[in-house]
Amino acid sequence: MSDETEGKLLRQGFTVVVVALIVIGAAVVLAPLRQPLAWAAVLAFLLHPVQQRLTTLLRGRATTAAGLITALTPLLLLLPLMLLGIAFARQVSALLAALQANPQLWSIDAWRDPLLHPRLNEVLMWIQSHLNLGPQDLYDQLYSVAQNGIKLLAGASGQFVLDAASTLLEFGLMLFILFFMLCDGTTWVQRVAVLLPVSAMRRESLLERTAKVTRAVVFGTGLTAAGQGVLVGIGFAITGLQGAVVFGVIATLLSLLPVGGAVLVWLPAAGWLLFDDQLGWALFMLAWGGFLSTADNFVRPALISHQTPVSTLLVFLGVIGGIAAFGFIGFIAGPVILVLATQLLRFAEPSRDSAR
Repeated sequence: MSDETEGKLLRQGFTVVVVALIVIGAAVVLAPLRQPLAWAAVLAFLLHPVQQRLTTLLRGRATTAAGLITALTPLLLLLPLMLLGIAFARQVSALLAALQANPQLWSIDAWRDPLLHPRLNEVLMWIQSHLNLGPQDLYDQLYSVAQNGIKLLAGASGQFVLDAASTLLEFGLMLFILFFMLCDGTTWVQRVAVLLPVSAMRRESLLERTAKVTRAVVFGTGLTAAGQGVLVGIGFAITGLQGAVVFGVIATLLSLLPVGGAVLVWLPAAGWLLFDDQLGWALFMLAWGGFLSTADNFVRPALISHQTPVSTLLVFLGVIGGIAAFGFIGFIAGPVILVLATQLLRFAEPSRDSAR
């Protein structure tokens, strides 16, 4: 090997090491900002059509359009979320106070009294005779579940208050980043896309696929989950049950799961109303919950398939794994990453290359 060739290899190796160190350093610097960066990127993508139309109305002044959108974002996002969080914390406190003020809820003798709860007493007797599970055993298990649930709700409301300052700081950073992404986001995406080791046609296909998946997750999964939570909360309010906001938020989060969903909230509520001898309201809650859960089975797939023919299973796996890995932003990032991975695998298949 000549000295010239050896020197060239050394320079190439040194270049690779320097580039790797720079990339690692950039990742370390940006790691604490991953949540604001990710949310700003998602919002910039969703607001991109608004940015384009507003820029056209303002005769090409993209910076002014980005400033207006950034200024309106706190009113449309932060204010509703803050009001929801305050209502959630207050209702959790009210639920805890109601439970503490009603000692009969924790008394098995009161629940077994046929005069107070005739329907529940019949159910307990049936369970004891058919399942060989005594009322005391059943009560102990339900008591343990209730106590754990109360602790989780209390912790969630307390954590909301403790994290309020950091949330506001991250939201401010997100707005700052959002402004520049609205102004220059398209240019940044094009520069990064050029680095992908695929043809220009496939690069455009990949970007289009990513855009469709993001819209499918936000509108198909996010909006339907939020809609179920709102309807569950309305059902609680109509039937007079406490904690409409609390259980509406819980129903929204559970609706992101592929199994169970909002039924884990409205079905126990119907059972509570039945055991409390409110047969009419119990039937109403069953009909209300059955309607919203049945409608979700049609609305969610329709919205997702309208945006892209991505697998529903892939979306749900991405949501669950993404939230576990990245926090709440993983609700969007997880499905997008999985779809990108499957799309790149499709591009790498030789049979598809020859077929095309």
